[in-house]
Amino acid sequence: MGEPVYEIFTYGRFEVEPDNQETFVETWAEFASWVSARPGAGSIRLFRDVRNPGRFVSLGQWDDADAVRSFKSSPEFKERLGRVVGLATEFEPTEHVTLAKATGGSAETHSPPEDLEAIHAQT
Repeated sequence: MGEPVYEIFTYGRFEVEPDNQETFVETWAEFASWVSARPGAGSIRLFRDVRNPGRFVSLGQWDDADAVRSFKSSPEFKERLGRVVGLATEFEPTEHVTLAKATGGSAETHSPPEDLEAIHAQT
């Protein structure tokens, strides 16, 4: 039996005051450009909550947990993320794994590694 089939995403929820939102989006876009060039990075997206316009969600797809670990331990990570977080009043980061997905009328399940742990940035 081969490696478990799974998808992993980095997730960040940001609460941003109205006066900082334009600068926040510009700063996030600069950060995301850097992130998307990291090994193992896929699509990196920023969403705005329609019901709560001060809430933003960042979602990045990665090849695997090792790619996320490498990204979060890179020397520039804390500084670059800090520029984005500094414009928010709240920030909640985590990782998500896909358990099931459906496309075109067909569903499939995934089996993320059972021992997968939260991936924290180096301090």
